[in-house]
Amino acid sequence: MNVVELRTLDGPNLFMLRPAIKLEVMAAAGDHTRIPAPIKDRFANAVDWDQPGRSSALRIAMAVASVISGLARESGMPVNSIVVRELEEPGHAAVAYSWQRRHASKVLGQIAWRLVSGEVDDVDTAIEEVRSALAIPPGPDDVPEMISDADRTVPTIGITGTNGKTTTTRLIAAIMRNAGFKVGWTSSAGVVINEEMVLPGDYTGPSGAARVFAEPDIDFAVLETARGGILLRGIGYEHNDVSVMTNISADHMGLHGVHSLEALTEVKAVVARITVPDGFAVLNADDPRVLAVRDVIVSRPFLFSRSDGNEAVDSHIEAGGWAVVARDGEITWYHDGSRQALVALEQVPITFGGRAQHMVENALAATAACLAIGMPADTVAAGLREFRNRADQNRGRLNVYTMNQATVVIDFAHNEAGLESLLTFGRSFCRDGGRLLAVIGTAGDRDDDAITGVGRLAADLADGVIIKDTDKYLRGRSTGEMPALQRAVVGGRLLAETAGEYEGFLVGMDLLTPGDVLAVMCIEDYDTILPYLEQHATALS
Repeated sequence: MNVVELRTLDGPNLFMLRPAIKLEVMAAAGDHTRIPAPIKDRFANAVDWDQPGRSSALRIAMAVASVISGLARESGMPVNSIVVRELEEPGHAAVAYSWQRRHASKVLGQIAWRLVSGEVDDVDTAIEEVRSALAIPPGPDDVPEMISDADRTVPTIGITGTNGKTTTTRLIAAIMRNAGFKVGWTSSAGVVINEEMVLPGDYTGPSGAARVFAEPDIDFAVLETARGGILLRGIGYEHNDVSVMTNISADHMGLHGVHSLEALTEVKAVVARITVPDGFAVLNADDPRVLAVRDVIVSRPFLFSRSDGNEAVDSHIEAGGWAVVARDGEITWYHDGSRQALVALEQVPITFGGRAQHMVENALAATAACLAIGMPADTVAAGLREFRNRADQNRGRLNVYTMNQATVVIDFAHNEAGLESLLTFGRSFCRDGGRLLAVIGTAGDRDDDAITGVGRLAADLADGVIIKDTDKYLRGRSTGEMPALQRAVVGGRLLAETAGEYEGFLVGMDLLTPGDVLAVMCIEDYDTILPYLEQHATALS
């Protein structure tokens, strides 16, 4: 048995909705029998860890939890909550405990493990070590980095999900900006204050939130929150006023110990669970996993649906609940027993008249979030009419161009669900027997099934496929490894294979004939591809 990691989580996380120390253990069958008998005898009254039927990893984690509880009690360390859970990674379990002092709390976990593993056996000396750590005056880095409610002075919207987070975030911010508000927002593209990019890069974790909250005089904080930040550091603030969950689909499966959609949903649901009781959790009612999150929140559910006749939404509306629905070609708001038509889909440019169904979903999510935070309906509708999928407003998200009677669609489609939406949308532009050509590729931090799934889907939905490799996003894989996986399933649809994204785009452009559509999974070279199209083609939206 051994420790996989001891990690400090500075805010709400998978284990608890407060800062926590996570100690993850790995064990083989029978390893729990190695826990020293004196440690069992001294701390057995805290947790009954040795029940038959439990895995060794879970028994060991429960033993660690028991020792942590005992050491904390006898040393005067404040530990208010302890959670033990078996993880999806085979042979792994974790104990998480709340903390207020970083250094002393980490020492507590380290000493508890040393006692359970038999590295040390003098409990009284161990208790003194914890007391000594606790006696050290706290430094500025010794407290959680989470922005507390007492320090958060701006209304906050947290956005999470698998796909559509960035577009939804950008659209919410644009609606607010269109109304004259000063907005700070984070996304996988960076931190933006009003129209200025102040931190480029992926800032969907606590550091991005901290930069927004540090900005003086903003009216709203709009924070895209990815699962990596939740798992590795916790959410960077204590509560939000409104949350949004766009959808849940397979992405990054196996990364950071998440192997199932159920676990992925639980991670992302943390954003909804920290929504204040009098706030709203905006939930996609067309996604059963997202809809089920309303059972674990303390806030009010605000449902959205692009399906006319969603029974859950209809029941919610009948009970006076809030919902926005794409029905009869328009976005309609239902609240407190009333109905209000907001805007026709044909007047919402990012939806392309409703043909981009995933953009309809994003528009509904943003609409609900803005209404939930208190913006007037006519203000929201005006903002929806102004925002477009163009490089200056929604860079890299369904940017559509026409050139020589052909169509090019650039989109940050990085997984199967995103690619399916991209290709379905792209097919709607094919004219006069035109072909749908796809440039495909993704990042290496996905399992083989996800990578081949992209290739298989492209072969099913497109008429021709160009496979691109990557240097920037190999993430542990070797050059040529991902294209080889996809080549095996694309089969006769394969048109070409290129070393990079821009090269794949250029090959696709050379193959276009009038009526064709080129759909590009664009995750790394949009700063080269989009300027090319801005110069040589005409933007649509």
